[in-house]
Amino acid sequence: MADRTPAAWLEVLEKRLHERWNRLKIYDAYYEGDHELAFATQKWRNAFGAQFSQLADNWMQIVVDSSVERLNVQGFRFGASQEADADAWAIWQANNLDAQAQMAHTEAVKLSEAYWLVAPGESKDDPPIITAEHPSQFIVAHVPGNRRQRLAALKKWVGEDSYAYATLYLPSHIFKWQSQRPINRLSGTRIDWQRRRGDEGGPNPLGVVPGIPIPNNPSLLRGGRSDLAGGPIHIQNAVNKLLSDMLIGSEYQAYPQRVLLGVEPPRDENGRPIPAAELKASQERVWFFRNENAKVAEFKAADLENFGKSMDRLVKHLTAQTKTPPHYVLGEVVNASGDALKAAETGLVSKTKGKMPAFGDSHEEAMRLSFMAMGDKERAQEIQVETIWRDPESRSFGELVDGLVKLSTIGVPHEILWERAGFSPQEIDRMRSMQAADLFLGGVDDGGEQPVPTDN
Repeated sequence: MADRTPAAWLEVLEKRLHERWNRLKIYDAYYEGDHELAFATQKWRNAFGAQFSQLADNWMQIVVDSSVERLNVQGFRFGASQEADADAWAIWQANNLDAQAQMAHTEAVKLSEAYWLVAPGESKDDPPIITAEHPSQFIVAHVPGNRRQRLAALKKWVGEDSYAYATLYLPSHIFKWQSQRPINRLSGTRIDWQRRRGDEGGPNPLGVVPGIPIPNNPSLLRGGRSDLAGGPIHIQNAVNKLLSDMLIGSEYQAYPQRVLLGVEPPRDENGRPIPAAELKASQERVWFFRNENAKVAEFKAADLENFGKSMDRLVKHLTAQTKTPPHYVLGEVVNASGDALKAAETGLVSKTKGKMPAFGDSHEEAMRLSFMAMGDKERAQEIQVETIWRDPESRSFGELVDGLVKLSTIGVPHEILWERAGFSPQEIDRMRSMQAADLFLGGVDDGGEQPVPTDN
């Protein structure tokens, strides 16, 4: 593979990119509420398919967002230092990665993978440039049997001028192409490439492929896996079908139906039935019939409650499979104790913590490449790097403070307690500085005798 030409790499990765997106785009559609009509017979489709083709009671977004909202990076530690690395956090903030990381986490959880792309700054004084990349536009090739070693990466997109663009990243060089003519769509279109005018690429200043996968739930035999894969989409389809049936029932069977036997419909002078006769009859409080044998019968309204119960049962199956707290989807939190809510969120917290090691490795590699771009070889080659995450578990303020007080009684340092309390490394630095200033000015009693100024 290493001896492939740039044009061969472009062809191979472009094909892989399109094939993979054809598999992943269903997850993107379901997250957005664009659902397929499933579990319906052909007779049902012929009668109601067009009417309910766009119906979606979308639970997929909640499944993804419930864990993403608890994935928050607060800093990085390099080497044996117990303090957060200020330079790494400055790079993170300079690239607005608080927002970009949230988007990257969302796409990874939804689609199985997202990517970081690292590039040197425009000048030696500028911070490195880190961008989050979408799996419909970016793909990485690894050494067979070793997913930690990257062979090549491809980014492909359509510009505002309707031309397609592609950039190939190899360890030694970067190659750039553009389409010979504007295109209507990116996927499924054969593109005639030419080297990009005015910028054909050049040597890779980092010496490694700068595209870093952010895999969700990776396994030994594959990359990431979407949280919507498997059962969740099938349950969503069943919920949509039941909701469609309930709406059909509400349209045709939700009201009592009256049947008149032995009664001729009113007719006009030409003998034709009067169209408004049924409506007019329904508005009368008393009906009169000339036929003494006339009878009135009534069909009861359909009971639609069974549809609701069935949908609730399916949603409970969804919460069990995806570890989504029931109160997130059912909206029924009535007099629930803090312990009950904490127990209900145990699965979600465990799932969120399970995503942190793989996501954290990717963020740490992005920081290493950033320091490499800055010429900092020591931190670029540092093995001991840690991503600092905000605690994903939600606790009441009283429960949190009580636990911290108990930890302090056994000698846990203040810095550890502040971190457990959810303060960011930047807030901890600020508190440490304020505490030192108070001690210097004599504003805090440290338990010892204050020095007494003397003339000597």
